[in-house]
Amino acid sequence: MHAAVFVDFENLFLSLKNREELNGQRIRELCLAILDHLKARLQVDKAPMVLGRSYAAFDTYPGMEVAHDLALMGFDPQYVLTGHGGKNSADVQLACDVCRVLYRRPDIDAIVIVSGDRDFIPIARQVLEENRELRVVAIPDSTSGDLRMRVGAERFWNALDLIGSEARTPVKPSEDAAPAARPAEGAPTAPATDVASNGVVHHADDGKPAADRTVRPRAAIVGHIPVTWRTAEELPHEHELGDRLAQCIDLILRSQVRHGSAEVWLSPFLKGPMSQHFSGLVHPERRALVNELRHRGVIRIEERENQYADHPYSVIVLDPAHPMVVAAVERAKKREEAK
Repeated sequence: MHAAVFVDFENLFLSLKNREELNGQRIRELCLAILDHLKARLQVDKAPMVLGRSYAAFDTYPGMEVAHDLALMGFDPQYVLTGHGGKNSADVQLACDVCRVLYRRPDIDAIVIVSGDRDFIPIARQVLEENRELRVVAIPDSTSGDLRMRVGAERFWNALDLIGSEARTPVKPSEDAAPAARPAEGAPTAPATDVASNGVVHHADDGKPAADRTVRPRAAIVGHIPVTWRTAEELPHEHELGDRLAQCIDLILRSQVRHGSAEVWLSPFLKGPMSQHFSGLVHPERRALVNELRHRGVIRIEERENQYADHPYSVIVLDPAHPMVVAAVERAKKREEAK
């Protein structure tokens, strides 16, 4: 048996966004984790996903932040139009694609719809009438009761069951974070920095003693990314893993110097330096390396308040006292001395 999965990404995102128990978590990552675990569950149920589609306005938040990840996971992003009232055409496009699969893909036995929107009642009825397996994945209290009744309890999967308990634990924002925004990554900055233990940056090329240098305040921490990336099969053996982690730390240090900041923006780092340096790895493997550094206490991944947009941004912060970071700094000094 094979499955086709259709994701109303905006519906999933908004269903999770205002849940109190998820306060402080990075909702985009939770959505991706749900979809990743959904694929795994279908595989265990011997109905692997052979076709995946995701629907959102991918030129606006949160779509623009996840299109790359969704594509690599096999949920091909489908751009939808948004009207003046904020209503988009995801429901219509998703329904059209489901019908196309029903009538053109006899090899697909199961249809999975990730949404709790009442508008999907007609397409759910059509799937059942065509004698295909149907699953609806959504948050119970954000799902239309009429849809659940039409689908049946045995065909409804609770999306929250696909989030690990560790990811559901609320994280309180840091109390000592300064309420100031960080400049955009890539803006002109000093070519070299000294990283203080509290994560702020002292410019190192102004000729002033460290105590007199200007300290760049950090934006307020509004959340932490939940542990959703780390899977054993994505990590190599310890010897090879150690080399890759060391290279990853070197890349973070170079990014700090390049942008004049102790904080490295997460998404550009994954799509830029990590993608270029580890070109032989797939995206989940590169993400697993970053998360392994966090698992070992080498880095923190913090979500920061954004004064210039209505959504936060995430940064990587190194622990300068960690032995792996100390060793990386020594390597960097030796390379400079050898030039």
